[in-house]
Amino acid sequence: MTNLISVSSAPIAKLGNKRYYDLVGTLEVMRKIFQESAVDGFELQLEPEWDSENPPLTDAQFADWTKTPKYTFREILTLLRREGLPILSVHASRDIGNYLCSNRERDLEKGKRLVYDSLSLANDLGAKVCVFHLWDTWKTRFDVDNLRKDFLAIAAQFPRVKASVENIPTHLEGHTPFSLVKLFDYITLDLRWAALYDELNAFESTIDHIVNVHLRGRLEGDQWVLDKSSFSFYEALDIIRYKWKYSGLCTVEPDSSMDSSHFDNFVKAMKSLKN
Repeated sequence: MTNLISVSSAPIAKLGNKRYYDLVGTLEVMRKIFQESAVDGFELQLEPEWDSENPPLTDAQFADWTKTPKYTFREILTLLRREGLPILSVHASRDIGNYLCSNRERDLEKGKRLVYDSLSLANDLGAKVCVFHLWDTWKTRFDVDNLRKDFLAIAAQFPRVKASVENIPTHLEGHTPFSLVKLFDYITLDLRWAALYDELNAFESTIDHIVNVHLRGRLEGDQWVLDKSSFSFYEALDIIRYKWKYSGLCTVEPDSSMDSSHFDNFVKAMKSLKN
């Protein structure tokens, strides 16, 4: 089974000794990787650090936001078009779920605007998939029906882009990541979160809705290793490719603390996935 093989833009910045929020530096690394024929394309990760309105809400230090250059969606589009690199998917800001689950109307409206802008950017870049963290992982209560309705209404405006919901962790009472993502039209299956909740096998029933698989792994030599999991990186990949017969996009999300000295190992590890 042949799958398009992609890699997430933010983690690979380390291969050029750049920071995840350094867009120009990340593009340099992406260009170098593509020249090695190591991937079919990339998943462009949109960082909330690029937002001039306010600091990131999730997983970030305020200091990163203060020193990060700011970009509008139009400026990002211009930079990517200039590079001409194939963007197979766009990963919307990780803060969107926090905005959409907020009790403040202005946050909710910003979340909707970010969903729209992310899908618009994906559409203009020719990316077939846009990935969303759609809920606040720590909230024990939020209105799933309203969240779904608002999201699908925006997604319907971009029929050429599959608005895909990732199985991120949840504290919503009575739910797991799988029970939430199966409510949506398109799914991005992340291996680390599937391992954390022991839900990998459950996703076989939704195979027709999966449009992207996040292959989370740590680079060890020329191989990928999935830590703290009952299945290995390559076992999961074989299940998804050969047992489930999944033929869609696979996106590697490196977890390791890589640097420029790991570039050749990274290229070999990525090429091995294309065989």
